Amino acid sequence: MPAYQLYVYEEQEKREALEQRISEQVDACTEVNGTIRNRVKKFLIEAGITDISEMNAVLRVRYEGYLERNETVHVPITCLRGFDRIFIHRMKEELKTLAGQRKYTTEYRDQWMCLTHYPEIEIAESFLASKDGKELLWDFTLGCPRNLKMQIFTVLKAVIHTYEGETRKEKLLALRRFYQFCVNHQVTDIETMTLSEEQQFEQELAEEFKGRKKRTVFGILRTSRKILFIQASEIHWQANVWFLERFHFSKERMNPSKPIELVSFKEVTNLENQKILQKYLRYLFGITDLCISTIRIKLLELRTFLVHFNGEKKPIYEMEAEKIQKYLEGIRNQNTREATANGRIFMILQFYNFLVVKRYLKKIPFRHEYYLQKEVRVHNDRSVPEGVYTEILSKLAEFPEHLRLMFLHLWCTGIRGSEVCTLTGDGYEEKDGDYWLKVYQVKMKTYKRIPIPEALYKLVQVYKKKYQIGPEEYLFQNQTGGAFRYGTFRYQMLKYCEKYQIADGEYLFKSHDYRHNLATLYYDSGISLQAVRDYLGHEYEEMTRQYVDYMPKKLEKASEAYFQEETHSFAAELMKGEFHG
Repeated sequence: MPAYQLYVYEEQEKREALEQRISEQVDACTEVNGTIRNRVKKFLIEAGITDISEMNAVLRVRYEGYLERNETVHVPITCLRGFDRIFIHRMKEELKTLAGQRKYTTEYRDQWMCLTHYPEIEIAESFLASKDGKELLWDFTLGCPRNLKMQIFTVLKAVIHTYEGETRKEKLLALRRFYQFCVNHQVTDIETMTLSEEQQFEQELAEEFKGRKKRTVFGILRTSRKILFIQASEIHWQANVWFLERFHFSKERMNPSKPIELVSFKEVTNLENQKILQKYLRYLFGITDLCISTIRIKLLELRTFLVHFNGEKKPIYEMEAEKIQKYLEGIRNQNTREATANGRIFMILQFYNFLVVKRYLKKIPFRHEYYLQKEVRVHNDRSVPEGVYTEILSKLAEFPEHLRLMFLHLWCTGIRGSEVCTLTGDGYEEKDGDYWLKVYQVKMKTYKRIPIPEALYKLVQVYKKKYQIGPEEYLFQNQTGGAFRYGTFRYQMLKYCEKYQIADGEYLFKSHDYRHNLATLYYDSGISLQAVRDYLGHEYEEMTRQYVDYMPKKLEKASEAYFQEETHSFAAELMKGEFHG
């Protein structure tokens, strides 16, 4: 046989052997019907594939193009799903070997990625249910910083493992849209994205998405920041949004009924000022034992202060004293309470003390005493009128069970609304015929024990038994078993007070008013101010005085006692007036 014919014959044999091998490997996946398998075989052979272990995301992209060019294929996604099932079948076999385990890894790589090829079989198979497959392909070969691609990959994995079904798909599509924005606008780090970049992202999407999808796409930036900040091996102090879950603060510093999820620095566009503010907050978190809610108030005030100087090129420690003084003068001249304005000035003073200690400044560029105002204590009568709370009690049976019991705690004990939300199953005690409640005061960072009515105690016991509330569990719980959110409590009370037309629908529920109610009731009954102070858990009597509302009852009693004396009769007083002309 001539050499040429021999060569052709050998090539034909190789081709037939190759086709036979591919055919056998593909046919081993019996989950895919014969027609789909034959189409995959034909493509693999034409593509020069020698073994189905060579199948990957890039080849899948080529196959999708191949299907689109083939007019006889009416449902390309069905054929793609067959391709993916064959890939998964092969991956299962390879994962049984050490080489296969090294090949299929969840570590980041600069390559295309298909989620139906995800190295965890259960997750890969879950994506086979995708109706259109739009969320499946991810291109990590794009020309953008590797750090950005690794961040997107980290978020991608977190979304895959956290969500399911349609919610997962929406978040993945939102992440891909966000990835596209970052590539187009040369974003190098998601955690340090500027406020202007964030606003530009939202502006681009304003017309593109609507309804729930719009909310999901807008929320993907926050989701991405949170995942990157919490999952980092070390705390990313340079991030312009910090998520407090990462810090594991002691429960004494947190109020679970009013959780603070994050603090943001991105509003301060002068990067040096932003960096200094981050250092100051890091000091407050780590060195002081202040409540997180107090620290957040300080942050908001200082952020407002620094935002005022966003247009300046100089950092705050180089700012002209006249500009700082002008800002403080503005605080003094605002139409706010003297105590509020003074508090704001003290917060700025504390920040400047920090700058001096850290040697950004040699001395503070203003005399804070000049801007302080004399505080005039104004008493606000906040007690709830008897007719209002009586009406609520008469209609309380119509309220949901948890609201009934929460309201009774407010009305009977005068504890704070947030304290009601964080009561636990072991907080109730009966001793020698008396009934007690243990309450944790977040503001004071300490517990207190107060007497409660027997009826309230018994109602709680019934409630605990009915809902199987354990000793350390919250009495009133949110959907995840955590403390009931104070905002939810207030919203629900407002809704039901309006529904049942409390005070003709005009009553605005405020939980703190019932604290004033009880303080006033006790004081009006002859209990000393010091005893009321101890009951409320105040440090100073001045604060307690603000809670005691000067109701007419006490004045009436004093007047009645005065005029009961013969020398103080009304007639005698009139005669005194005549005698003195």
